[in-house]
Amino acid sequence: MAFKLGDVIIDRAQFGYGQTKAGVPLYALTQLNEFSIEITADSTDITDARGNLVYRKYTGKKGEVTAQNAFMNLAVISAIAATDAEIATDENTIIMPVLTTVKAGETLNIEGYVKDSVVVSGIYNGALGTQYTLAAAGAATKTEFAISDNTLTPPTADGETEYFVKYMKNVKSGAKVTINGKDYPKAHELFVKALAVDPCDKGNFRAAVIHISDFMPSPEVTLALTGGDSQTMDYKGSILTDTCSTNQAMVEVYFIDEVEEDV
Repeated sequence: MAFKLGDVIIDRAQFGYGQTKAGVPLYALTQLNEFSIEITADSTDITDARGNLVYRKYTGKKGEVTAQNAFMNLAVISAIAATDAEIATDENTIIMPVLTTVKAGETLNIEGYVKDSVVVSGIYNGALGTQYTLAAAGAATKTEFAISDNTLTPPTADGETEYFVKYMKNVKSGAKVTINGKDYPKAHELFVKALAVDPCDKGNFRAAVIHISDFMPSPEVTLALTGGDSQTMDYKGSILTDTCSTNQAMVEVYFIDEVEEDV
């Protein structure tokens, strides 16, 4: 029997996927909390002499996408920033800032640190105190910290219980994403897969796939470094009309009437 159009229950959005027009993968959203599409249009009303609505003409369809990922996603930030992420490797290290603390009387491993980049200050109850200098040679003193064999020894100052340490480090595993003021995101294809349920077969999932052939992500992004149980990152953008196609497609909805595993 041929599939018939009818009611479908959406259990949840499973994941999203962005790619260039050439099919090069950009990012995957595997922790979607929500995903919605809103299509709007401009209207022109035609009324009679008494102001009664006789006809309404619609033009100018527009589409907006609003999504929320449960976690911050560095690949999405890179796409929004329109800059390629720099990936740190053994052969291509990236200089990155390190912020940490060390208790008085203990030492700190600062392997890979950049010379002359180490700053040590006393810290107490959230306030920075005295900034100390690097000892030219030998052990740490009450006014100097020492570095030997990639190990930092803090000063032995009276009354200090903890020190704040900031330095630059050659990182071999990690990434750097830059958001600048001159580059803006580029249009690309966006796919979103949802798990759907047939009301007459609630025990099995089906796949519902949304395809947007021309998606322009918004350059606006909020990086919420909040911790706790809320790690969400909002993701939004506009749906562009594909004027190069004969039907000027904006959104395509696919429903695959086959049992889908919940992965």
